[in-house]
Amino acid sequence: MGKPGPLYVVALLSLFASEISEAQVPANLLPYGAGDTINPISDDGSSQAISLQQPFKYFGRAHSRIFVNNNGHITFTEHLSSYIPILHSRRDIIAPLWTDLDNRHSGTISYREDTSSAVLAQATAAIKQYFPNIPFAATSAFVATWDRVPYYNGGGEATFQVVLVSNVHRSFILFNYGHMAATGQIWSAGYDTVDSVSSFNIPAASVPELSSSSNINVNGRWSFHVDGSPNLPTMFLPFGEGEILNPNAEDGSSDVIYLQQPFKYFGRTYNQIFVNNNGYLTFTEPLSAYDPSVDSARDIIAPLWTHLDNRHGGTVSYREDTSSAVLAQVTAVVKQYFPNVPFAAMSAFVATWDSVPYYNGGGVVSFQVVLVYNVHRSFILMYYGNVGVTGQPWLAGYSTVDSVNSFTVPAAGVQELSSGSNINVNGCWSFSVDGSPNLPANFLPFGNGEIVTPHLENGNSEAITLQQPLKYFGRLHHQIFVSNNGYLTFAEPLSAYVPFLNSGRDIIAPIWTHIDNRHGGTVSYRVDTSSAILAQVTGAVKQYFPNIPFFATSAFVATWDSVPYYSGGGVATFQVVIVSSVHRSFILLNYGDIAETEQIWQAGYSSVDTVNSFTIPVTSAPQLSSSSNINVNGRWSFHVDGSPNLPANFLPFGNGEIVIRTSDAENSETILLQQPVTFFGRTYNQIFVNINGLLTFTEPLNSYSPHLNSERDIIAPLWTHLDNRRGGTISYREDTSSAVLAQVSAAVNQYFPNLPLPFAAASAFVATWDSVPYSSGEGEVTFQVVLVSSVDHSFTLFTYGNIAETRQLWLAHYDTMDAVHSFTIPLTMVSELSSSSNVHVSGRWVFHVYSVCDTLGCTGNEVCQFRDTYGCGCLEGQRPNPETFDAMEVCNSSTGTMSLSRCQLFESDFPLEILHLTDQTCTGTLENGRVQFHFDNEGHVCGTTLTSNSTHFIYQNSIQSNLPEGVITRERWMNIAFSCAYPLIQTLSMPMGIQAEQGVLSMDLPGQGTYHIRMIPYHDAQFTSPYEGNVEVQVNQQMYVAVAVEGVDRSQISTVLDNCWATPVNSVDYQIRWNLIVRECPNPEDGTVEVLQNGIDTTSRFSFRMFTFTRASDRIFLHCQVHLCLVQNGRCAQSCDPGNRRRRHRSLDFYHSAAITMAF
Repeated sequence: MGKPGPLYVVALLSLFASEISEAQVPANLLPYGAGDTINPISDDGSSQAISLQQPFKYFGRAHSRIFVNNNGHITFTEHLSSYIPILHSRRDIIAPLWTDLDNRHSGTISYREDTSSAVLAQATAAIKQYFPNIPFAATSAFVATWDRVPYYNGGGEATFQVVLVSNVHRSFILFNYGHMAATGQIWSAGYDTVDSVSSFNIPAASVPELSSSSNINVNGRWSFHVDGSPNLPTMFLPFGEGEILNPNAEDGSSDVIYLQQPFKYFGRTYNQIFVNNNGYLTFTEPLSAYDPSVDSARDIIAPLWTHLDNRHGGTVSYREDTSSAVLAQVTAVVKQYFPNVPFAAMSAFVATWDSVPYYNGGGVVSFQVVLVYNVHRSFILMYYGNVGVTGQPWLAGYSTVDSVNSFTVPAAGVQELSSGSNINVNGCWSFSVDGSPNLPANFLPFGNGEIVTPHLENGNSEAITLQQPLKYFGRLHHQIFVSNNGYLTFAEPLSAYVPFLNSGRDIIAPIWTHIDNRHGGTVSYRVDTSSAILAQVTGAVKQYFPNIPFFATSAFVATWDSVPYYSGGGVATFQVVIVSSVHRSFILLNYGDIAETEQIWQAGYSSVDTVNSFTIPVTSAPQLSSSSNINVNGRWSFHVDGSPNLPANFLPFGNGEIVIRTSDAENSETILLQQPVTFFGRTYNQIFVNINGLLTFTEPLNSYSPHLNSERDIIAPLWTHLDNRRGGTISYREDTSSAVLAQVSAAVNQYFPNLPLPFAAASAFVATWDSVPYSSGEGEVTFQVVLVSSVDHSFTLFTYGNIAETRQLWLAHYDTMDAVHSFTIPLTMVSELSSSSNVHVSGRWVFHVYSVCDTLGCTGNEVCQFRDTYGCGCLEGQRPNPETFDAMEVCNSSTGTMSLSRCQLFESDFPLEILHLTDQTCTGTLENGRVQFHFDNEGHVCGTTLTSNSTHFIYQNSIQSNLPEGVITRERWMNIAFSCAYPLIQTLSMPMGIQAEQGVLSMDLPGQGTYHIRMIPYHDAQFTSPYEGNVEVQVNQQMYVAVAVEGVDRSQISTVLDNCWATPVNSVDYQIRWNLIVRECPNPEDGTVEVLQNGIDTTSRFSFRMFTFTRASDRIFLHCQVHLCLVQNGRCAQSCDPGNRRRRHRSLDFYHSAAITMAF
């Protein structure tokens, strides 16, 4: 009988649901879709068989293929169409949601095997979080996703995902749940095995609970450890990248494994190794023996030699690991167990037997052996986890081909390996197996990149190119040779074994004698620029030469380790370290065990001209180990660059120092600054160091003839003709180290104690001219310039050392491109620079070349201050009206301006940038120390509102600060309301005799706005021809009059003629009058009056026939009373038709009026 027919929603609703549910996919799902393979659209369908790149270990069984079944489960041996969940189905199965799902109508089911670094890192991090005691690094993640797949019976969709996370040893599954609709179908979630020994069913009462439940405190995620192996002990190195499995074979072995780094084992060096299934390592060939025998006449390392059988379970794996994390871990372990051996691991070979059964059954064993080594030193670590009891023969230890070096772990029973130790760490045994004595504590340890010289009589290294040239008594060397016979040369290798220090060459000889590394020991070298080593040698040099500012940028280390004398009779262990920066060079000669010898020997150094030469004054070679020139037994140290010491007030040469090439006219390349420098208001991201003693910003400058007003920004500690081809160095660096920044910040704060805020440097650009000769050959100069900067300030420090006198032209100054800022050090002799100062420190001049205060434009009533930021504060006595920030208001027409005191705002913590009008886009502008806010009706309304009362119309706005977000705030907030009020009703008279002139009324009331009203007579009804000049106006002539209001917004305001009348004299209140307009309409007693426009614009118009008063003069004076009306209320224009006239109810839309007068 088939399944019942499903019910489906229409496609439109399905699409809508799809859009909604995508937003509901939880963040803990791994990304899916792009690059995934999609399952076929089929009821009860499945994927094809999916071959896994890496087998998946599932409760002791390794599966190489997988099936993704549409009904929410994964199987391994065959696909499964069952839609009724039965967890105990006698198969290995993983079921994030086993129920009847139907992808025929919507949703997708997709999968991929992902080995991308991003996904593996994400999966590894998740497993480490959920299983912190299991060492793990994922090498594969199989991701299967059911995305919005409907239930068969309709009623909803489910989004979920299963991720199989694994490496060759460990396997985990993650169930990730998104939106899970409720269903009445049968369902189950969990996993099961073919024998049902390992099984789990998620205890949720309903499907939607899967999205909110968890076994790892992450809603919607369940995670399980499913490989079936016990956890490796925490001291084991975790399985790692590139882990390789041994074949599953009785008495089998790995193929030959070629080591990246040779392994030194009791004097013999091996480049290969074999991992044997029966619990041991060999070097020359594989070994199938399962019967342990320590005296097997071979080099062997056996953490647990017994008969093991990985055919029945477990894994044997190995890798050579040079990752920084693992090397750091094993280096730390070795240093803990062997604290007196200087050591840094270069490689770790790791072999692990994980849950491997004994051949005769009865239990399994987990153990690991780690070979930790560099070119000189080798160690083995044996780690034991769960070791089952066995009756088989077994053995744990190591031995050598000659059985001279042999050790057997003393345990009565094999299970004691997990609790015994020789280093007080249960289950851990550690041994030093290179066969060399320990280096003395004062030696630098062997390090990364150590290279061994050939085993040759009188041999040498190849030419070693130095990353940084070495300055040796005034000569720069770019290469070096290490001679097996105990010395270093620079120009060429030297095979001489009879010492002769004054040999006409630059040579450094810690012990020059006949040495033969063919019979043992190693001669090795490296150039080391690691921060740890540079810090160590810098500290040593500063201890031995405290008056020389120094910071090492390179260390060349050559070590002769247990190398025999040619004549026999003993070995010698010694080391030479050349410590250098671009300016300074030192050598450290370190001596360990130095056997007595009858051979000729010598120790010291010499130069090509023998001017600089030294021989260590001891009578026998062993005395080198106990003598010293620096009170450290077995160490001699020398300063060998040949330069005088820099003055103490110079910044020392530092990390990243760059030397300018030697040339008469060569300058630095463009130097791009990490931190921009501001020089008198101009900000630069680059700089040039010019050989002739100056810095420029826009381009290099070759001029050696100094001159003022060079039309460029320039900083010249000593501008003169210099020539570094004859000696000395010119170098520079940008230094952001905390030590240097602290030093220059302290100096600036000492010299400028009155800054608004203590100065904290963000960068220091340092350029040094060290013993550079004049072009004339009269002597040398040593000086330094430091540009110290932060966002708010810049300073220059000129520091002078030995400055020889010269007849050359010279100048010490700074200048700007506009010559506005310029200063020249006022001295007559150049040598006086070393003893003069503007800060009471001989040989130092300091200048403030940029201050943020200069950019603020503080007025004479203000002072630069710091209150969380820089700003202009008020001088004492300059705080009028502090309660209103000295507010000043100006109103004109439909515009308004309010200004506030900048310094009072700053002192009240209201910076300009947070203030605005009601419309937040309308911000203030700064003018003469006041912050001005402006609005108008020409596109700059700024949230202004127009309101009214019975007498005025009023424009209102306010100055506000940004309102803090949140429910409450304890920050201050500003809201200063201001308004511009305009009177509404005006009376206008037209004072004219015979001349026709415009009557004008200008209202300008204190504290209020202003506008203008004009009454203008016209000849014509089109109001295009106004009366002008002397005009004869005849009785009964038609007159046209316009009354216009100027200075208001016509979109908001209209002009209304209330009343117009004429008088025989110029008085609006004269008792004899003739009404023309009464209550906005023509006087019904005068049929010549016509109101042409009223209340619909800022201009109103009317006409009448001219007349004169009887028994009076022939002059008339015309008066109008007008008021302004708000257009928005729509009640400004009134009909004067007799049937439509109505009484106007004056409200807040009508305002106080005034009169305007005009005469004829």
